[in-house]
Amino acid sequence: MTAMAADDLDLVALICSRLCHDLAGSIGAVNNGVELLAEETDPAMREDAIGLVAQSASDAARRLGFFRLALGASGDAAEPMAFGEFSRVAKAYFDGGKLSLLLPATVGNSLPKPLGKALLLGLSLAAQALPRGGNLALTQQDNRWQIRAEGTTVRWQDSVAAGFGDGALPADPQAAMARYTKRLAESAGCALTTGVAENSVTLGFAPR
Repeated sequence: MTAMAADDLDLVALICSRLCHDLAGSIGAVNNGVELLAEETDPAMREDAIGLVAQSASDAARRLGFFRLALGASGDAAEPMAFGEFSRVAKAYFDGGKLSLLLPATVGNSLPKPLGKALLLGLSLAAQALPRGGNLALTQQDNRWQIRAEGTTVRWQDSVAAGFGDGALPADPQAAMARYTKRLAESAGCALTTGVAENSVTLGFAPR
């Protein structure tokens, strides 16, 4: 096995760990709700359990939808990604959270698929730098894109910064997602840059 192949296997394993972590809470809550329904006879408690199952199943579905579009291999890689689908999935993923998401009103009809995937993952990574919430915006000027996450508290993890770099990949799921985002951007012909300030994080995607 070559060193490159080993690195790729590590990248896949770490991304899978991130997906499992992201879904574990919602799936676990569905299971808890089902157990309550099986044991509970009080109508009010059963109604609460049904609500828990419904909300948790909805959370799991929107997360799966997001990562299916961002990481999945459905269709031809050369096919464009409809911006309407991009927008719908991104809004659903962040719905109900502590972040206010702003997307361009219209960006034509489609995006190159690797770029669309990179932007989705970039939004997710930038959002995680705002543990107390804030504003998350995607903007476009000509062929340049920028993601800006702004809030009162910014925590940009060292592992994520390393993932966006060129050095060895830390054994961390967040770093793996950052490295894969960078690879997607490069495959779309873009250079990915990052910027960290006191109250904001920016990710830039510009043609090379």
